[in-house]
Amino acid sequence: MRFKKIYIEITNTCNLACSFCIQNQRKPKIMTIEEFTYVIDQIKPYTKYIYLHVMGEPLSHPDLKQFLSICEKSNIMVNMTTNGTLLKQKADILLSSKIRQINISLHSFPQHMQEAYIENAVMVGKQLAQKGCFVSYRLWCMRHGMLDDATKAIVKKLETLYQCEIKEIEKGSVRLSDYTFLHFDEVFEWPDRNHPYVGDEGYCLGMKQMCGILSNGDVVPCCLDSKADICLGNIFETPMKEILSSKRVIDMVQAFAKQEVKEELCQRCSYRLRFSKDAKHM
Repeated sequence: MRFKKIYIEITNTCNLACSFCIQNQRKPKIMTIEEFTYVIDQIKPYTKYIYLHVMGEPLSHPDLKQFLSICEKSNIMVNMTTNGTLLKQKADILLSSKIRQINISLHSFPQHMQEAYIENAVMVGKQLAQKGCFVSYRLWCMRHGMLDDATKAIVKKLETLYQCEIKEIEKGSVRLSDYTFLHFDEVFEWPDRNHPYVGDEGYCLGMKQMCGILSNGDVVPCCLDSKADICLGNIFETPMKEILSSKRVIDMVQAFAKQEVKEELCQRCSYRLRFSKDAKHM
């Protein structure tokens, strides 16, 4: 089994409490250097790319610099997702490390009153892009293809800062500059067992192209299983090889291949509807 990416939640705590986020409902936990080193050793046979994200703000981790160094020594390419509020504070660490891509969730802006938020994000974003790091500013706050006036103002500010014109606002990515993009998407709903039933037919990329490892070591099939409702095992208790060869994992993968959705959380997940029937051939 080989994954395009594995999400690693180095912390489940965040410096914001955004309304669009399901919020961490587990015991606060940050990975230690020893735990992270072990996780990287365990997943190396299964992917070349990790994403520092599930819940929490990765830039808030006190050992971020050491984590990035561990990845570089292990030839693991790092992608991360951040709300952007700590970019200026952590710029030296980011610029002195090897990062493949950073996703900056600008749609967190209504949740804080940080002065010069966009300007600081762009300042660091431009510096990272000059080093060959892909920078993706995210505005995942569309509703039926539309943006509110406050978000439109951010788009205008980005046009000014990058001296470009965004002619159409629609789902997908717009190039702002070399290595730099602005990505629009609809607001999505985090899956939850208490949500309405969606269906037992369909497909997902979970355990096909991706999986996640939470801060306490629980292995989950995707980055949206924020509460480990589908805990496939704990990497600190069971080797990754054994977890991936377990009956539950095999059954899930085989079911998705037949357009069948077996897990209860997945049956109540609307995000998977974004994947077409042809997704398994990607």
